[in-house]
This record gives sequence, structure tokens and C-alpha cells, in this order.
Amino acid sequence: MGRKLTSLVCAVALAAAAGCGETDEEQAREVAQDYVEASNARNFQAVCDLYSEQFIEELEATDCPAFVKENSSGADSEFSLVDVRVSDDTATADIDVVSEGGGPIRVGLRLERNPDDEWEIVGLQ
Repeated sequence: MGRKLTSLVCAVALAAAAGCGETDEEQAREVAQDYVEASNARNFQAVCDLYSEQFIEELEATDCPAFVKENSSGADSEFSLVDVRVSDDTATADIDVVSEGGGPIRVGLRLERNPDDEWEIVGLQ
């Protein structure tokens, strides 16, 4: 009986660490914040890891990190998350992008919940 209880406790702890119990908005916000942090770090692979496979196909990006790097602003830009709105299995995240010498440009991310119940970026607005 002790092993079963220990296994159950471990499973519950792992599920909690994986984001169970978070609201849809918190989960979508976490993905959007990960996008902001990866973009600010210019970690193009991490940006691509947040994209859905379908979105990468739509971009026709056979080498997604190289594609994102090539299409990123040449100047250093700072990304910041402004807002996240969730409606059922879709979400929109507003992100401000500030480049050297310019005011913020608002970019929208479209997110959807995939069949694995995880949020991923499916488009830009």
C-alpha cells in the first residue's frame, strides 16, 4: 500500500508542476510570456518551439529558426507582454515591440489549445 500512495503523491506533484490547476488564461499567458522572453533573448529555436506545426508549414519555413531570424527586425528590439484574452480554446496576446528610436508597435499572437491540451502559437496579427 505504501508504494501505491507514494506513486500517487509523485504523480500529483508532477501534474501540478506541469501546469495543472492553472486557468486557461494563465496557461496562454505563460506561452505568450515565453515568446516574449525567447524573442528578447533572440533565441529563435525557442520561438519556433512555441509555434504549431501547421503555422510553421504556413510560413513555408523549412528552417524555422533561420526564417525567424531573417524576418526579425535588424535593430535590437524589446518585446513586452501587454494583455492576453481567452475565449474557449483560442486566445489572443497583445505584445508591444519597441525598436531603437521608435515607439511601440503592437503585435498580436493567436494561440490555440492543441489536442494535447497545450497552448501554442498559430498565427500573428
